[in-house]
Order: sequence, then C-alpha cells, then structure tokens
Amino acid sequence: MHKMTLRACGLSKLLSAVLLAAAVGCGGSGLPSLTGTVTIDGKPAPAGVAIQFSPIAEGGSPSYAQTDEQGKYEAQFSFNKTGIQPGEHSVKLIPGSVVTPMPEIGPDGRPVGPPPKNPLANLPKSYWEEIEVIQVDAGSNTHDIALVSE
Repeated sequence: MHKMTLRACGLSKLLSAVLLAAAVGCGGSGLPSLTGTVTIDGKPAPAGVAIQFSPIAEGGSPSYAQTDEQGKYEAQFSFNKTGIQPGEHSVKLIPGSVVTPMPEIGPDGRPVGPPPKNPLANLPKSYWEEIEVIQVDAGSNTHDIALVSE
C-alpha cells in the first residue's frame, strides 16, 4: 500500500505540473496566445484598429484583436477567452474599426484647421481582404503587423 501511495502522489504531482505548464504556455485559456504590435508606415497604429485572424482550415473559429494606444494587441477567441486556435490564419483589418477624431472647435463654434483624417484612409483596400497568412503554434506566439500606406 505504501508503494501505491507514492505512485499516486508522484502521478498527481506530474499531472499538476503538466496542467500548470499548459495553462501558463497558453494564456490560461487552453489556446495558444498571440500578441504583437501593429504599425502604419513605421509608427504604432492608433488605438482601436481591429484585426481578424481567420483559420485557413475548415471548421475553425476566428479570433479578433484591437490595438491599444501603443499599437499593441492580444488575440481574443471570445468575449471572455484570450487566445487563438493553432494553425494557419488569414489576417485582415475590420472596416470601421477606428473612429476618426472630432475636429477642434474654435471660440466661434466653427472647426479650426482641416478636419482630422481617418488614420486608415490611405491603406490599401486589400488589407480588408487579407494582409497576410500567419502560422500560430502551441504556446506563446508573437507577430508584428507592418501596414504601409498606398
């Protein structure tokens, strides 16, 4: 009986270590993680640029991401689950993801200077169909997305 207790204890520790490693390596969601930075013409993209990662293989579910003020993103599988399915993914922008800032209004109630431009206005239209195809592996993945204006 003593040997069986030691084996069960050792197996329990091994199983705990494997589960902990899986949770740490996959962001705790059971899925690989994907983070990176989006740049436009070499500068960090503004907050709010939305990206879709669609699996190439049939039957997969897309993940989405949105940039912060430094252009950084983290893929979200669902509203409350971070991560992305492993495999090849088509990457594209989601239209309407960045709101054009309001113009500055002067004391007379009229806009001052030219109206602000949408930071995505000069990007190739193909970016809304596909920017590139990336490979996502198990564990932590990092992929920067460099966008270039036309």
